Amino acid sequence: MYKLREAEQIDHFFRKVADNPINSLARDTHSYLPVYNYTEPWIEQTEIVTMNTTAEAGMPHTRPPNLICMPLYFPESRKKETLAHEFVHIHQRRHTDKWNRFFQKEGWSRVDPYELPDKWVSQCRMNPDTIDQPFWQWKDRYVPLPLFERQDKPQLRQVIVSWYDMERGIRQPEAPRSFLERYGSAPQPEHPRELYAVTLAPLIQSSVDINEYLSR
Repeated sequence: MYKLREAEQIDHFFRKVADNPINSLARDTHSYLPVYNYTEPWIEQTEIVTMNTTAEAGMPHTRPPNLICMPLYFPESRKKETLAHEFVHIHQRRHTDKWNRFFQKEGWSRVDPYELPDKWVSQCRMNPDTIDQPFWQWKDRYVPLPLFERQDKPQLRQVIVSWYDMERGIRQPEAPRSFLERYGSAPQPEHPRELYAVTLAPLIQSSVDINEYLSR
């Protein structure tokens, strides 16, 4: 589908995957193809692409500039909130600067991958929703790392989030206390975009709701 080809021209997601042996291996048996040669128009000029069930291991995601990729046979009972979650990611794509200011206000700051040990960066699962800004640190110190459980047989759904302590130069399995006090046992702590997509999905119906949340 040409829209997915256009998306790749923007984010170069699969080029980056191909350059990373572990991420490439994790997708080795997957088929990243749409089921239909058309998209389904959705709210606020977004479009839904129905994907092969193995695309990104069946995990919904977004691609630029406005595509929500949903696997075929996705459960109807989870569809409404999942689409809202992905719509938050589209809003993050459209308003990156606004979101970055919000993250900074909340205690997050961006980290260049070159500031982190390559052995950890290379083992992190790449995420289409965060590929342009993959690493952020909490309280100017702790970087969540979505590491594959196994390097020899990586699976996209088998990831453990560890935390790299920028001050001490070590990786720790537990989230820092300050993070837990703020977010609790968050289901997707790997990135602030995911944290807030989870938070907002049950609360929003449009970008107006998101903008109101960001300007609290």
